[in-house]
Amino acid sequence: MPSMPVTRPAGAFLSASPSGRDLLLLSLAFMAVYLPLDWLTFIHPRPSLNITPWNPPAGLFMALLLWTGARGLPVVYVTLVVADLVVRGHPASAGSLLASNLAIVAGYGVAAHVLRRRVAIDPALERVRDVGWLVGVAFLSAAAVAPVFVGIFVLDGAIAAADLPLLAFQYWLGDAIGIAVMTPFLLILHQPGRTPAWRLPKPPSAAQTAATAAALLVVFLPVGDGRFNLFYVLFLPLVWVAVSHGLPGAVLTALAIQSGLIAGLQLIGFPLHAVVYHQTLMLALAITALFLGALVSERRRVEARLREHQAELAHIARLAVTGEMASALAHELNQPLLAAISYTRAAQRVLEGCEVPPRAHELIDKAVAQAERAGEVIRGLRTFLGKGSPQLVPEPAAGIAREAVALVRADAAYNRVELRLDMAEPLPDVLADRIQIEQVLLNLVHNSIEAIAAADSPVREVVLRVRSAPSEGVTFEVEDSGPGVPADMVDRLYSPFATTKPAGMGLGLPICRSIVESHGGRLWLSRNSGPGPGAGPAAAQGAQFRMFLPAA
Repeated sequence: MPSMPVTRPAGAFLSASPSGRDLLLLSLAFMAVYLPLDWLTFIHPRPSLNITPWNPPAGLFMALLLWTGARGLPVVYVTLVVADLVVRGHPASAGSLLASNLAIVAGYGVAAHVLRRRVAIDPALERVRDVGWLVGVAFLSAAAVAPVFVGIFVLDGAIAAADLPLLAFQYWLGDAIGIAVMTPFLLILHQPGRTPAWRLPKPPSAAQTAATAAALLVVFLPVGDGRFNLFYVLFLPLVWVAVSHGLPGAVLTALAIQSGLIAGLQLIGFPLHAVVYHQTLMLALAITALFLGALVSERRRVEARLREHQAELAHIARLAVTGEMASALAHELNQPLLAAISYTRAAQRVLEGCEVPPRAHELIDKAVAQAERAGEVIRGLRTFLGKGSPQLVPEPAAGIAREAVALVRADAAYNRVELRLDMAEPLPDVLADRIQIEQVLLNLVHNSIEAIAAADSPVREVVLRVRSAPSEGVTFEVEDSGPGVPADMVDRLYSPFATTKPAGMGLGLPICRSIVESHGGRLWLSRNSGPGPGAGPAAAQGAQFRMFLPAA
């Protein structure tokens, strides 16, 4: 049976391992960005070690480990060691250099494993739950790494034991705020396994950008000789952006505020204790931005799903009304059809004693056969609309295809469309209600003929192909050389009342798919581009529908 489309759970985008090529590209990009970023943001060292109240590189390697898992640990470790040597010159021993970076890689490697495998967060952070797990696990990991990292240098003699608590807090603060600001931005920016993989968040409006810049200026104004703390003014533009743009806008604004704050503190020359104080407030601001933005984004998605659900319910309600009308119409049509059959048979008996050309009797027999077929169609429609089970019996797939082509051949000839039947016999029997499946094929072929006629395609051809799927069933393909399905209709093909025909109701394909699925089969659009069957490179584009039915 043809494979069904697979929808991966949200966390699968992180739990899946990247390909070798993607791993190489991400590793090269990480190394190219990490060293300049580490050099640019290394402020207020205590002493010349990787202990700073602003450490965005931590957010960078946390994002890499979330993307790559354990396979990214070697490149992170090598890059950290090189950065210590190149950026800081590392005043301690080589043993402490290797051991301290090993502690970093081990601690954050465990955090990434928990987030990828155990929790399976969505890399787009589309739920408050995902943000909560990222913040909680990352902050706890930073809290575990900080005393170990600083303790290694205490044992090495590079730091006094009395400084361990303060330096561990400073290290934790730098890593925590680096992860809170940088990692969400990078996760939203790059989402492996999705299309497009790189997705820049929509920037705030000009007014919101101006408000953010103004709030940053206010923070550094010498109001009341420093007796007034104006930092909390920054919450106003952040809340505005988060409510307007959700998590992507909030993350982008938090990154801009953090960058502006550090630039201002460095430009004015604030002492270390002032930087630590402002960074502590910035950490609260970043966490507020993450949770508020995630809450707004999640609520919008819930509202969008609710609107879609309401629209589906409205469609179903209209379809139910249509079904009741059709059921009543089928009941009313069944009586005159039976009467027409009776009158035609009576006329045939009256003509038996007269000199009537044999062709007349043949035409009367055909008229009766078609009237009886119409009655069967109506009975099948009533069964379908009444949610009754179709009468499934073994039927020859080849016979169903030939009958459908025979019934629609006149319509194809009238529209100057060549209709071909391509079968690879022998074909197994299928378990089907013959009339219903023939109606599905008729509807598909009619749609192709109408599309070719409406577009006046230069190549006018419809092919019905029938192939057996080994030990599974039969696949019917209806391929045409028409204009294809409009791009805006592909996702709505099976939605009730969605149609491209001026006088169409949009019920044909939804009903056809329901019929096929009630047979245990599947109906889908398998191709919607490329030249039509038997046509040259300049031929019109076409569509191909496939229907699978299980073998009897």
